Amino acid sequence: MIKTALLGRYRLHEFVQFMANTVMIVKQHGADKLKLSSPYLALLQNYETLQQNYKQNNLSELTPQLARLDAQRDQAIICLRKICDGYTNHYQEKPQAAGKQILACIDKYGSKLYHLNYSAETAVLNNLTGELQTNPEYISALQEMHLENVVNEIRTINTEFEKLFVQRLEALSQPQGDSNRKLIQLTSETYRSLLRNVEAHATLTPSEQYTSLISHLNENIEYFNLIIERRKNGVETAVDTIPNEPTDTPSV
Repeated sequence: MIKTALLGRYRLHEFVQFMANTVMIVKQHGADKLKLSSPYLALLQNYETLQQNYKQNNLSELTPQLARLDAQRDQAIICLRKICDGYTNHYQEKPQAAGKQILACIDKYGSKLYHLNYSAETAVLNNLTGELQTNPEYISALQEMHLENVVNEIRTINTEFEKLFVQRLEALSQPQGDSNRKLIQLTSETYRSLLRNVEAHATLTPSEQYTSLISHLNENIEYFNLIIERRKNGVETAVDTIPNEPTDTPSV
C-alpha cells in the first residue's frame, strides 16, 4: 500500500523536489514495462511546467538564499549567547556581570530564537539588536566582552534577510503565484492518478516489480513527511508553503 504524502504541507521547493523524485523513481523502474506510460507522462508534463514556472519566478533562487542567510544569523545569535554564557563563569566580577546582563536580555526574547519561523525570528532579532545597540548599559556590557561586532553582524545579516524576505513575498504575490497554484493542483491530481494506477496494477497483477516500485515511492514519501514532522515539532524556517492544498491530502 502506498503511503499518504502530505502534499498540502510541503513548502513549494519541497513539493517540486518531491515530484522530481517521484518522476525519477517511476522512470527508473520502467513506466512502459509497468504499464504506467500514460499517467507517468501526464505527471511528467505537469511537473516540468511547474518546475519551469518556479525557476522563472526566481523562487528557486530566493529560497536557498533565504536559507543561507537564516543559517548565518542563527549561528551568530548562538555564538553571542554561548560567549555570554561563558562569561557568566568569569573569575572577574565585571565581565561576569556583563555576561549575565546580555544573557538576560537575550533570554527575554527566548533561549532558542533559531527555532522561530522566518517572520518571528526577523522581528525578534530586530528588537533584540536594537535594544543591545541603544541601551547604554548593554553597550557597556558588550564592550566589556568585546562583542560589539557580533551584534553588528546579527543586525546586518537580519536586515539583509528581511529585504530578501520581502522580495520573496512580492514574488509570491505576483500573478505567477496563481499560475503556481494551478500547476500545483494539476500536478497533485496527476500524481494521485499515477498512484491509483500503480495500486490497481499491483492488485490485479501482483509482481515483485510493483512491490519494489511501491517500496521506493514510500521511501520518498516518508522522507518528505519526516521533514513535515520535524517542522511540526518546532523547527519552522520557511515561507513558501503549498497554497490551496488540504493539509492531509490523500495520495489516491
